[in-house]
Amino acid sequence: MIHGPRGSFRWIAFVLAATSFAAAVPSPLYPIYEQNFRFSAGVLGLVFAAYTPGVLLMLFLVAPQAERTGRKRMLYAGMALSALGALVFALAPSVGWLALGRFISGLAVGGTTSVATAAMSDLEPNHDAHHVARVAVAANFGGFALGVALSGITVQFGPLPTHLVYLLPILASGIGFLAVKVSPETAPEIGERRPFRVPAVSVPASARLPFWVAAGGIAACYSIYGFFAALVPSYVRAVLLYPHASGVGGIVALMFGMAAFTQLATAQIRDRRALLVGFPLMIVSLAALVLILPLVSWTLLIPVTAVLGVAVGLTFMGSVTLVDRVVPAEQRGGTLAGFYSAGYLALAVPTIGVAEASESIGLPKAGFLFGVVLAAAVAVLYVVIYETPTPPGGGGRPRDLPRPQVSG
Repeated sequence: MIHGPRGSFRWIAFVLAATSFAAAVPSPLYPIYEQNFRFSAGVLGLVFAAYTPGVLLMLFLVAPQAERTGRKRMLYAGMALSALGALVFALAPSVGWLALGRFISGLAVGGTTSVATAAMSDLEPNHDAHHVARVAVAANFGGFALGVALSGITVQFGPLPTHLVYLLPILASGIGFLAVKVSPETAPEIGERRPFRVPAVSVPASARLPFWVAAGGIAACYSIYGFFAALVPSYVRAVLLYPHASGVGGIVALMFGMAAFTQLATAQIRDRRALLVGFPLMIVSLAALVLILPLVSWTLLIPVTAVLGVAVGLTFMGSVTLVDRVVPAEQRGGTLAGFYSAGYLALAVPTIGVAEASESIGLPKAGFLFGVVLAAAVAVLYVVIYETPTPPGGGGRPRDLPRPQVSG
């Protein structure tokens, strides 16, 4: 894996997956923490959302400086923060420590994602920006799916369920540290002296309509991400009355795993075309989800989750590649900062809202409202993208063009 033209590219993809893996491990344990620390679903939503400030802090203030200070340094820091977040979770004596662990996990992801993607862009032998985006998204979703699945199995069958499991992300971070070590430095401005700069969120006037469709698409994906990672484990345990962590982890892993598989299996479906398929599929699967939540049925939940994962995979990839298509290379930094900010805010705000609502009306009804509102929003996005002509560029950025730098 070290050798060959794609060796370093694959190692950095592993680093990207390792941060998602670490962030996923606590998900099957949230129902256990609720019971042990006696906190409500609303507090769980706040704990889960503590991740977002950490991501945004690193995304805007720290990660952009890696172009001058060195990308490898930032990736080393990301691996260290992933391990530290796991350690905080393992030793957590109260709910406040869980929130701190989530915040540190957010720092790790925010410091790693854009920097690793930029390094992968430089290390991809064919300069294929679409391949980079596809692998990066698959690494994120795949790392999360593997993390939550292994976590559920370890929690159910291993001793010390809220402690031993965190050896998994610590081990993954250690391997990630070695992966960074064997990879070359790719920062283009390393050593240059420039004033401290914060990326300004900006969108070219010519790209605003497709940008907002793409931002809405990624926000929808992250809303579903938050619902499944934070609240579905409680639904499985408290409503379906399934106490086993492996099943809790399995249903969450199914959604993320199908999203990752879709990235790899649909290489030729991208930008507007992916959204024209992903949006309707997301509407249908959300409608099915809200109908089955009150029915309390494992049999129905599994196929609906799988289809929803495919919809998330298509929509996420379509959104990412649509932004890549329409935004000029020289304006990518600020535009991508705004684009991913929309996603991470959607990861936090709807999750908190559904968690708070579930205290009053129950999780099935709160999930029903979540699905209805999100399906309606996605329907509007579908109408807009359906009536918007395919942006110039046809099949995306060709291989023979210089690859854009991913920053911020």
